[in-house]
Amino acid sequence: MNLITLDKISSTQTFLLEEDKELSLPEFTVAYTENQTQGKGQGTHVWESEEGKNISFSLLLRPFFLDPSMQYLITQIVSLAIVDTLKEYIKQGVKIKWPNDIYVNDNKICGMLIQNKLLGSSFAGVYCGIGININQKNFLLAPNPTSIYIETGKQVDKKEVFNLAMKNIEKRYTQLKQEDIKSIQEEYLSFLLYRNEWRLYEYKGEKIRAKIICVNEFGHLIFEKEDGEVSSCELREWRFLF
Repeated sequence: MNLITLDKISSTQTFLLEEDKELSLPEFTVAYTENQTQGKGQGTHVWESEEGKNISFSLLLRPFFLDPSMQYLITQIVSLAIVDTLKEYIKQGVKIKWPNDIYVNDNKICGMLIQNKLLGSSFAGVYCGIGININQKNFLLAPNPTSIYIETGKQVDKKEVFNLAMKNIEKRYTQLKQEDIKSIQEEYLSFLLYRNEWRLYEYKGEKIRAKIICVNEFGHLIFEKEDGEVSSCELREWRFLF
């Protein structure tokens, strides 16, 4: 691991993307901070994190062995690695909210932003931005946050969580290299939030009752409507309603 520790940074993801403009960084370069001021989320979303309470890091992967059409597998293995990590501290209720946020019951404990850079027909780099709420107790902006401390009542060592997360990411990445794809996909689905539950969602701007069935090989969500119709959607078309 090539670790770059930053005392304070607006976004580890922006930093890593800028540093790797010439594709010069080695795989498993990690930009790490405990003080991220403008963490990047999906679209225009930001990640709220109190200084010194949580961890934020961005990881560079170069999965040349993987066809870009299967890029969603990177999302799956990184999500599973963070689930593996959090389950060491929180025994019940750790789930993956499609596509890659990590929840404890109905509350968000980890956010991710995975960005792919292609060069021709292969990967040039995958940049995985990850923020984990660890010891933060009070949140001002986040709508439904939680942390390891909120869930357990215990302060934990932030570097310990980071090191465990990196160990688990490497383990899951090896699993992907070994083409254990069926196991990865089945395990990802086993942790999928609200799978096989009838709930209220927003689909293409309209509120519907639906049941999440699975996620296909392209990362699209497969769901069933109340009238029995089975459909698929992309991220921008779907919103969870809590």
